[in-house]
This record gives sequence, structure tokens and C-alpha cells, in this order.
Amino acid sequence: PPICSEGSLYAIPPSYYSLYFRIVRFDVSAMEKNASNLVKAEFRVFRLQNSKARVSEQRIELYQVLKSKELSSPGQRYIDSKVVKTRAEGEWLSFDVTEAVHEWLHHRDRNLGFKISLHCPCCTFVPSNNYIIPNKSEELEARFAGIDDYTYSSGDVKALKSNRKKYSGKTPHLLLMLLPSYRLESQQPSRRKKRALDAAYCFRNVQDNCCLRPLYIDFKRDLGWKWIHEPKGYHANFCAGACPYLWSSDTQHSRVLSLYNTINPEASASPCCVSQDLEPLTILYYIGKTPKIEQLSNMIVKSCKCS
Repeated sequence: PPICSEGSLYAIPPSYYSLYFRIVRFDVSAMEKNASNLVKAEFRVFRLQNSKARVSEQRIELYQVLKSKELSSPGQRYIDSKVVKTRAEGEWLSFDVTEAVHEWLHHRDRNLGFKISLHCPCCTFVPSNNYIIPNKSEELEARFAGIDDYTYSSGDVKALKSNRKKYSGKTPHLLLMLLPSYRLESQQPSRRKKRALDAAYCFRNVQDNCCLRPLYIDFKRDLGWKWIHEPKGYHANFCAGACPYLWSSDTQHSRVLSLYNTINPEASASPCCVSQDLEPLTILYYIGKTPKIEQLSNMIVKSCKCS
């Protein structure tokens, strides 16, 4: 029997169009009964060749659209980015969206879809050298099957039908990897559910053991850095706390080490509380009068573990 099963969910046809971004939505309600079985979710979208593109490459970013008090300006959560060649042959683009889909399966009202947009829509961003051309709005030149069918055919109904037929197997979709129920049930009596030591748990509980701790760093005040123009600071967070036996141990080695330390409290060998999931931070700075944007990897600690 398979360890995991796969299923695909196809995108809902877009209801409106923007020059600067695309919204892709999925109806995942049929999968809600399998919410706890989800192992991984992958968003796949096929980039079409756009021979008429005015720029040869663009850096596109994928966001999860979030609920907001202001309906006219919903929030968004960064997921990932890719530099694409707009005029090159078409290709599949894949993004890991497990966290977003997991949230949708448990909270249907939070499913507002994904947003594909430019790295800097208010100006023109040059990926090859990270330069910004200010005051020059850049349109999204990358085209996607199942999303840009109408614009790709230039409004020609015959061409539209032809393109839809040509790219019928390249519709944006979610590829879901699910753990079969019999495997999930067989593991439940013998395995404890691993607690996620993230903000959702750690910031609501007073915990002496290994957990995520809040930390805001102001670049100018705390580090004396004046070269970063935006943001002024960010929530870096950090991991701290003891690692007793079976407390969020990520490997068998750390479990054995923790048990060894419990039995031999004077021993120096013991697991440490370290970061598990990290996210990048995008910054804006200047070289002379030239603005530059750069994405610094592994800057924001999102969860911790004992290792």
C-alpha cells in the first residue's frame, strides 16, 4: 500500500484581472475531512512564453491572501519568489504551500487564495543586478496558463478557444500529498503528536522549556545600522529553554541524548533549543542614490526544536 496518496485540486477561473498581479483561488472544502492527513501541499502554475514581453525577466512573488478589516485592502503573507524568463519557453513553477492549505482546511473563511505579483510593483525591479528604477510602475509580464488565457489570445475568441485546448492540461492546481487514514489511525495510539513550538503556541503560554521567544530588532537603535532604509526593524525572534526528554525532539539521537541527560544530570551532553523554520526578510537600501532591494534568507525565526 502507498505511504502517501496524491490528489489534485484545480483553480477556480479568475473573476477579475489586474496588470500588476494575479489572484488564484481554490475550493478545498471537499478535502476538509482529510485535514489532519495532509503531509504536503504544492501549488503548481504553468508559465507561458510571452514573446511580446517588454522585459526579458521578472522576479515574481507568491503570497497567501489574508483577511483584513479593510475589505478593499486585504493583507498578505509572503510564501516564496522566483526569477522567471518571460520570453523563454513555457515551464512549470512549483511552490510549497503546505502551511497555507493546512490553514484553509481548518478555517474555511481564511481561504482567500494566492496572489502572484511583482517584487516591486510600484517601480521597475531589475533581477540581474537588484536595481530599482523608481517612479516607473512595472506590469506583470509573465503569463500563466488558465489565468491569462484571454489576454494571451489578445481578445480573439477563436484564439482563446485554441489556447484553452492547447493548455488544458496545464491549469493551475494544488498537488496534495495525504497520509492514508489507516496509517494515521495506526500511528495515533503509539505516537504523541509533535507540538509545534511556534508563535501560536509559545506566545500564548508561559513556558520554561524550549520555545519561540519574541524579539524585535530596531536596526538603527539596537544595531547602529543606518544603511537599511526599509524596514526600520523586524521581529527576529529567538529560541530558548530547556530540552527535557521527549520535548519536541526532532531526531532519535536528540531523544536518546535527552534521556541520557535525564538519567545523568551532571553530564555535559544534552540537546539544545534551536531554530527550526526560518523565513527571509526583504530590505531596501541605497548605494549612492541608487535604491536596491535584497532578500536576506533565514532572518526570521518562526518555530523551534530540540536538537
